[in-house]
Amino acid sequence: MHQENKSNMEVISAPYIDLPPVLRREINAMLHLAYQCEGEPDLDEALHRPALEARAFWLMDNGRLAAYASVFGKTIIHQEAEFSLGSLGCVATQPEMRGRSLGERVVAAASDWLRACGRYDIAAFTCDVGLLPFYRRAAGWEAADLVLVANDKESALRSDALGKVVVLELLSGRARAAEASFRGAAVNLDLPPGEFI
Repeated sequence: MHQENKSNMEVISAPYIDLPPVLRREINAMLHLAYQCEGEPDLDEALHRPALEARAFWLMDNGRLAAYASVFGKTIIHQEAEFSLGSLGCVATQPEMRGRSLGERVVAAASDWLRACGRYDIAAFTCDVGLLPFYRRAAGWEAADLVLVANDKESALRSDALGKVVVLELLSGRARAAEASFRGAAVNLDLPPGEFI
């Protein structure tokens, strides 16, 4: 496991698939609380599909999970060109530990890794309008003029219909060369029904 040194607590990073089941369950329980989900947390620890090759970033505070973020990726086809897309997701802090910049620290570490790992042509994800300043402060993310669409079904989830801001950064030379094709475009993520980023 890789550790990012920051003050007295360290951001720990590892492929999600390598995390012990007990930690995966703790992550699920924290996300359930942080996102105020109804019912009981899902005890099935498989948060990310293996095909997404997710990487986990987390902070522990006195042996307890304090904050979490993940980076996952997939291939998309945009205007007949294939691009590898990396996305930031599942960002959360234990509700009672908020206000200590823990979420910013895991987002900064995950964002640094996403940008530097060399796996992805594009970084993209969605967030609520009110959270954009948080992502900007944590890692310099900015909103972009495009729409993300889950798949080609008529009922597909869409960033505009969900009222989400799309964050986009073109990482590779070939993605930057295609910048004009992304401006104002609807980008099909080719995700299973019900899934979104």
